[in-house]
Amino acid sequence: MAKYVNDLVTSGPEAVAAAKRLIAGIAGATHTAATEYTIDTIAERRVSKEGQEGMSAFLEKRSPRWVS
Repeated sequence: MAKYVNDLVTSGPEAVAAAKRLIAGIAGATHTAATEYTIDTIAERRVSKEGQEGMSAFLEKRSPRWVS
């Protein structure tokens, strides 16, 4: 359980908020609609400033510097 909590508190704050919106947004949706919404959300997050920082940190093998 502590690992999951640590993963959440060290994740990008905008990404965590987007994940919560995603879960709420696909509740009760058809599989197709949920898939499309998920794809769109992931694409938006990857090109965001926070997403780019996360990818750079991963590729450079360093901790991300989340900016609030």
